[in-house]
Amino acid sequence: MRLHEFIRLPEKEKTSLLYEQGVYIGKRRQGNSVVLLYQLNGFYAEVFYRTYRREIDRISCFSGTARLDPYLTAIDVESLVT
Repeated sequence: MRLHEFIRLPEKEKTSLLYEQGVYIGKRRQGNSVVLLYQLNGFYAEVFYRTYRREIDRISCFSGTARLDPYLTAIDVESLVT
């Protein structure tokens, strides 16, 4: 599935695909939200959860690596270099 196909899906289908086929990369906090990052078929998807309601606020998709910076400090690469 390509990015533009994924974007057109209803939210429930997006979340199912991410949970079943996506690769969890990491999470971060942004204001009152927790953001989970997944990689799927060459693109990335951020799932924004409202922490006070514990429900999905939105899903943001992108390709490329420019928006990965907030996650890099939380990824443990120690096992890769030893």
